[in-house]
Amino acid sequence: MKLIGAALVAPVAILGVLLALPELDAVWMAPEFHFYVVSAASLMAVMICGVLVLAVRSVRETRILFLALSFMALGALFSVHGLTTPGYLYNEVSAVLIASPWASTFAGAMFAVLSTITIRGLTHAHGVRFPGLVFALAAVAFAAFLGVSLAFPGWLSWLPTTDTTFKYGLTAVIIAMLSFAAWRYYQSYRLARLNSQLAMVVGLVLLAEAQLGLGFGRAWHLSWWEYHGLFLAAFGSIIAGWVWESGRSNSVQAIAEALVMRDAIAQLDRGRDESLVQLADDIESYDIATFGHVRRVAAYALVIGKEMGLSPAALRKLVLAAQMHDIGKISLPLGLLKKPGKLTPAEWEQMKTHTVKGWEISQQAKALRDMSGIIRHHHERFDGTGYPDRLSGQEIPLESRIISVADTFDAVTSERPYRPAMTVVEAKAEIRRVAGSQLDPRCAEALLSVFDRQDIQVATEAQPTPEAATTG
Repeated sequence: MKLIGAALVAPVAILGVLLALPELDAVWMAPEFHFYVVSAASLMAVMICGVLVLAVRSVRETRILFLALSFMALGALFSVHGLTTPGYLYNEVSAVLIASPWASTFAGAMFAVLSTITIRGLTHAHGVRFPGLVFALAAVAFAAFLGVSLAFPGWLSWLPTTDTTFKYGLTAVIIAMLSFAAWRYYQSYRLARLNSQLAMVVGLVLLAEAQLGLGFGRAWHLSWWEYHGLFLAAFGSIIAGWVWESGRSNSVQAIAEALVMRDAIAQLDRGRDESLVQLADDIESYDIATFGHVRRVAAYALVIGKEMGLSPAALRKLVLAAQMHDIGKISLPLGLLKKPGKLTPAEWEQMKTHTVKGWEISQQAKALRDMSGIIRHHHERFDGTGYPDRLSGQEIPLESRIISVADTFDAVTSERPYRPAMTVVEAKAEIRRVAGSQLDPRCAEALLSVFDRQDIQVATEAQPTPEAATTG
């Protein structure tokens, strides 16, 4: 991170030196190079848009749509800047040549901000209203801008792009929007530590720094060329980070999965408990092989806690911890979580890190902080042979011991590609067998007592819409 931080500071320092020492800010007239640099940056932005659209099951999902439109705007509008380079389609400097970079960064920054916020009437908890229409209208608008600009290169002459107040004011607005979006994605990265999120942070910061060069640099001088290079660096960083993430997870979908969790995680960081249910859904979507698992574990944990006489406040904490017990999995490669067969020893060691990763996330999220120890220790064994800290007996938090029983029961009664599900009778026998070694005998007995009274039912996979568990 220190190396990345230094790399992000360097462009601002270089621009400052060039502006402070004009003799170093040399003139470099290279129209042909300009055409290819801008074209390459535009194509990279459009490529990022395409990856986002392909990586999600639907553009309706959260605000991925707005992020895709951000890069569509950056690519489509910035391409006008390249296509109107003197010596190609036109021989003279045109109004759209000067104005198109400003339009590109403003529209891109605006959509980047929209990808991080909820707008009443336009977005909701599960995505964008009328996503196809929004995407189509934006695409038509960008295409119209491109077509009109090439047909009438002087149509933006009314924009006061040479006015100092306009330039500096718009630069401040665009940098503020890009910085806000970068901060919101950094909040997500700080918790989950996923490459897709870090790539977005780096890319948005570089675009903000590029805007400084656009606003303060002198045309055809090195200070002006710097912003072109930063455009390339921004898009290249995002593509590189996403290639790394998709390679790590063996799935392009991992890119979108990391980005769509940003909102719930950021709300948790601000202490909003109501986002726990949304984040639980996101965890299940990320680990689709165990879809419904956290709900069932929470239900089993609840009945165990009631049987053991926990107070209402303790039960609430227990259920929330059970819903979040696998939160650390969002830091694991998607390919590892979706592997159809048994894990190799190396893969299993990597899978086991989700307890510590979950603890790290919950330590930083206000709504989860008081249950971080429960999350960390839900895979400890009563005999002290579990992980990550090999705690035993009463050293393990009671809530962790309860969740361990609930987790075990749900695991053995759920079908996996490498083994069939146990019947309830077989599962009860298995719980009795591992009580005292893997599981706390008191917690195990509490669950078995509830089953013996038939106060709980286990949903079967034959049911069309199974619930995790229902309590009587």
